[in-house]
Amino acid sequence: MSHDVTRAAEKLAKLRAQADKFAAPLAEAEAALAAAQEAEQARRAERAAKYDRAFLKTWQEQAAERADRGNELHTTFLELLTAEPWFEAYVAHRAERYKREQILTAAQNAQSQLGEVRTVPEQRWYGLRIIEDITSAVDNAAAAIGAAYAEELESKRNAYLDASD
Repeated sequence: MSHDVTRAAEKLAKLRAQADKFAAPLAEAEAALAAAQEAEQARRAERAAKYDRAFLKTWQEQAAERADRGNELHTTFLELLTAEPWFEAYVAHRAERYKREQILTAAQNAQSQLGEVRTVPEQRWYGLRIIEDITSAVDNAAAAIGAAYAEELESKRNAYLDASD
């Protein structure tokens, strides 16, 4: 056997001896970690169940409070909205369309009463993007607030789970 092979074999034997020496403590440490992780998982599961039971006792009250607050804010929104000059202008614009519809209807009725051929056109309504734009902006902002609230609820739950009694 060559000298290089002998040295490599001796080195391998020493390393195997060292590995065998640390194998048992390593296995014990891995087992201890697994046990600790299992215990933590069980503790969190128990706390999760406790939190969830408590939450289920109050969810209806919380949801009702959010609905009531939402109704209050909607009322405030409508009050503020109707005070806006651009809103007043939009309402006046739409009112003119309704007035035109009344004129067309009265003219159609007059032609009908007189037995004339109907020549007055039907009212055509055009949807305005402003309503869709406002609705979209409100929905996007509200969804972001709802997502932040969901994170807050999850954070509270996780803080509870992470705490010890």
